[in-house]
Amino acid sequence: MQIGIEIIEKGCKRTSYVESSLIDILYEMIKNTYLGYEEIVLPNPIWEFVDNQVLGDFLTYILAYPKNVKTPVVHIQGRMKKIEAQYKSEYAGSPFVCFSGGVDSTGALLHLLDIQKKPIALWCDYGQPYNMSEKSVVEKICHKLDVSLLEANIDLKDLIVLGKERFGHVFPARNLLIAAIAMAFAPSEIVLAGLCDELVVPDKSVRMYDEFTKIFRIPLYSPFIKMTKADVLCIWKQRWSNMLDANDTVSCYSENGNCQNCSSCAKREVAMVASGYNLQYPIVFTNQSKLIEEHWFSRIDEFIPERRTDILIALYPFRDKLTETLRLLVEKNYENYKDEINMRKNSFTQLKDITYG
Repeated sequence: MQIGIEIIEKGCKRTSYVESSLIDILYEMIKNTYLGYEEIVLPNPIWEFVDNQVLGDFLTYILAYPKNVKTPVVHIQGRMKKIEAQYKSEYAGSPFVCFSGGVDSTGALLHLLDIQKKPIALWCDYGQPYNMSEKSVVEKICHKLDVSLLEANIDLKDLIVLGKERFGHVFPARNLLIAAIAMAFAPSEIVLAGLCDELVVPDKSVRMYDEFTKIFRIPLYSPFIKMTKADVLCIWKQRWSNMLDANDTVSCYSENGNCQNCSSCAKREVAMVASGYNLQYPIVFTNQSKLIEEHWFSRIDEFIPERRTDILIALYPFRDKLTETLRLLVEKNYENYKDEINMRKNSFTQLKDITYG
């Protein structure tokens, strides 16, 4: 299948497309997952240098999320002819960033610029409900940073609607599909900005980074694999604020962006406040109090220490503004994890640079 690409460089736009056999089989895999197939049979898109069983096991693993949805088993049989990337001569050797306009992926762009690399930003419009607000932010950020932006268009809206009840905001194999589109341009490396508290998600996990690199022979990594969003913002304050304000980013599930009434906004504001980047009370802490009380604090003991302490550091200064139930939860857990919180605060003051995985 052909993927429409709008290329935006220095204010100029042009339209073309890319295609590859890997994109083709991932599209079939995603479609069949949404359609509820228990087994998916696909051809091997990458010739003889990877075993069919290895690739099938990897793709099955990538689909194993969310945990309440039955994972289809992927079987790889036979071979496909590989289709060369159309833009190989133009973009070969450039680092690509899978870009969404959020703190993490924007931080990845800033990091590469900071170390004198020239990244290409790849954003994918696959029919997500918030695509237009995300598109607007993505374009503004790339314009400010003078970064070439490639906007890939693949209409999966009907599938997303079909699977909304089962998958919610999760899009099966989304990051793998975006990385495959990037791979069609023959990049030197692909950056997918996963965080240490996201590694339970298969297509932002250590296994995803390691096995993608081995199977497809293009480095895929996150510079922030040992960091949380709050850590990234601490680095941002010290190194990148002169390049871009972190408030220019967006992480929101609404059509308008920055709704302050969704789980994505809640996570973003926790990081903004915990890192000290923003100090005002975010109204999302009121709007999403039920989510925070019932979902976050019901699992607070299971979270990795960095995520747990970031939440408590962000909420504690505003405890008088919270609902009574949430205030009590914050105060109780702040006392329980006081030593851990003090260590976390101290780590913020000492954070000077990226901690690579």
